[in-house]
Amino acid sequence: MLPAALMLLNRHLPRGLAALTLLLAWAVAAAPIKQVPEGGRPIPVIQQGIVCGPVSGGWSLSADGRSIRPPAPGTEGAARTLDLKVAEDTSQCASSQDIVTVIATGPFPSIDAAGTSFFPDDGRIELKGQRLQDVAVSWFVPAKKEQEGPREGMDVCLNPSSGARQSECTVPLASGLPTDAALFWIPPHGKRGPEVMTYDANGTLMAPESFQLRPGRIILTRPLFQQSSGVDLSKGPGRVVVSHPEAVASADCAPARCEPAEDAISIRNVTGLEAQVTLRLRLVPRVLVARGDAFDATVSATLPVLSCPLTAVEGTVLRDAAESALVVRLDPSCGHEPQGLLWTVNGERAVVGRVVKVSDGTYVLLRTGGTSSQQVTISAASSPLERTVVASTTAKTLPLPYPRIRLELPNHGDLDFIPTNRPALVQISGAGEQGRFVLLPIEGAYRVITQGNSILVRGDTTAGGFVSLRFGYRVPSLPGELATADLAQVEERVQRAVREASVPTNVDNLIEFVCADKDGVDHSIEPSRPYRINYAMRHTCRVIVHRERLDPEEGIQEIILRIDVTRRDGSSRGESHVEQRMLLRPGGEERVIPVQGGLGQFDRILVQVAHVADESRYALSATDRTGLPSAQWSAIVEGGILRLYATGAVPAGLYRVTQPSGQLTLNFGVLSRLVLLNEEGQERLLGIEIGLMGLGLIPQSSDIHFPPTLALVGGVGLRVPIGTGAAVGVQAWIAHEFRGDVTRNLKPGEDPNTDLRVPSSKWSFMFGPSISIGDIGFNL
Repeated sequence: MLPAALMLLNRHLPRGLAALTLLLAWAVAAAPIKQVPEGGRPIPVIQQGIVCGPVSGGWSLSADGRSIRPPAPGTEGAARTLDLKVAEDTSQCASSQDIVTVIATGPFPSIDAAGTSFFPDDGRIELKGQRLQDVAVSWFVPAKKEQEGPREGMDVCLNPSSGARQSECTVPLASGLPTDAALFWIPPHGKRGPEVMTYDANGTLMAPESFQLRPGRIILTRPLFQQSSGVDLSKGPGRVVVSHPEAVASADCAPARCEPAEDAISIRNVTGLEAQVTLRLRLVPRVLVARGDAFDATVSATLPVLSCPLTAVEGTVLRDAAESALVVRLDPSCGHEPQGLLWTVNGERAVVGRVVKVSDGTYVLLRTGGTSSQQVTISAASSPLERTVVASTTAKTLPLPYPRIRLELPNHGDLDFIPTNRPALVQISGAGEQGRFVLLPIEGAYRVITQGNSILVRGDTTAGGFVSLRFGYRVPSLPGELATADLAQVEERVQRAVREASVPTNVDNLIEFVCADKDGVDHSIEPSRPYRINYAMRHTCRVIVHRERLDPEEGIQEIILRIDVTRRDGSSRGESHVEQRMLLRPGGEERVIPVQGGLGQFDRILVQVAHVADESRYALSATDRTGLPSAQWSAIVEGGILRLYATGAVPAGLYRVTQPSGQLTLNFGVLSRLVLLNEEGQERLLGIEIGLMGLGLIPQSSDIHFPPTLALVGGVGLRVPIGTGAAVGVQAWIAHEFRGDVTRNLKPGEDPNTDLRVPSSKWSFMFGPSISIGDIGFNL
């Protein structure tokens, strides 16, 4: 069966597909595949023998046992692919290993070949027709060389557009295919190969060539010419490489002779050394070249004729750069000296600069007046009189890059100006992959400092105003001294101020807090460490601003100085308050600011200094704003160890322990209190108290009536301050009461003439909580 199929396939193959028959050799070992559209008529599975049944998936076996009908469209549980075992007769079905695969494909498409376009460069084909869903397109390219094998591939139309008459679908293929690549369509869900036999819906075997696609247009989207540097005729016929030599029908380059040759166009018989040659190619039928929205069947190009191969070094040909330079390379075979040639760039005279000879050729730096063209033609003539072109090339120009600059003071932050009192680190980017920007100095504006791999800039101390940084564009990959040649000069698009940079310095170096000790000797107080001032020397304290210590590299410092004095009770001494905002310039004299006001015992002096966080003045870090230096000093005036003062007390509920005992509801009086003081002037909790107290101002609701009285009290008290002059406490007093008799209530049924006086002493012991207000006294 398989040899007969091979004979049938070969009989229908056209000459253009003869190479495909080589692929059928391995089909002997492959299982045969037969495919037919679903719902089609029965097709023969085997010419002799039978199909070992039964079959499933909607397929039905004919009465002869050798033909099978595919399932109808939409059949529930239908199998699109079915493997059938075949044998010579029924008795051999159990042992037979022969398999025939049948496939129920989708309906065959109707492809409009005239409306189909093939884009070999882009790797796609645009189909037009009907029933394109899931239609596959396969391609085949025979091997061009013995060491290479054939190439083939396949892809499927997945989302065709819907139209009233025709649908459109773009199928991706491999890019870079030749224009004569063999294209075939494959029915939906079907296969293609030497082992595949395809039947139409009527059960008729289809020839393989009936599946071949012949697009109405083959459109080339990439340049047909693969070179633009010119045609070298110095060593024989020239060659112009083309991307699709198979698409060239004829070539013309009169008065020279041109003809297609393998993958290039051969040029010979050039009379003399022409400066250029015009090559015109006519393409084979159906092949067109895209030029925007238009399509041409002919292609032409004008190429320079070279006697010395010449190339422009990539990355050196710039546009929109005034007074620029470019670098070209002459092949080592060229015997001309660059200085003896007449060089032109786009017809304008170019001046030879530096020349470097290395093993791969001679590199020449040409200085030009600049160009704004997208492409330049560089030519070298033998002499100004003869103007015989000995070398020529064309090259695309690159837009002049512009530098992106970042100025930074290390550990301090970015700058938008050029400092005059210290160098700033310059970080440069934007030169592209091949180039590099180098900062160039400007006399009278700024100078450039190199430290290892770092570049720094510092403004001239006499400069003022604004300036743009200037850069030279270089290509470090160039050989020799060309690597340090400026191919163009470019300036920043912004201007930067040239002024002094201010860096926040340690303020504890600029500010000094001084007080005299008990012997009258000045003592410099250390920041953040408390200091005790002798009471007699309390008027010697002062703040000294040392402007002479400021380094010129640190620039102008803007600080806030604050002096606050608080009394022992926490209240502020307003006459001593100082708050000043200062601008400190390097090289000034020291300034003395005394602590004003009449200081008292245990007065606390607090001196605070901080920088003003002004971005317009300081170079501040964008990430570490908490690092601005600040400092503070604190000192306290020494005082006595005891304090005697008077305060008003309101014991809310004193308890009289002495008989008759009881609660005295409301009491009020004035106390004198003697307490020990700590080093901060704060009184100890326990103190000795004496005073006059009004007791029992509100009668209590009990059997015993304590008459309101005035008492002389004395004892100890525990006092906890709760605010300025206020405190809560607990007292234990011995009291002498100036009162009348204590009486009791008359009991029910008791004789009204009964004596109700309660025997009691004028002396008593009592204790209880109280609230005291006021603190009028002095220290001892």
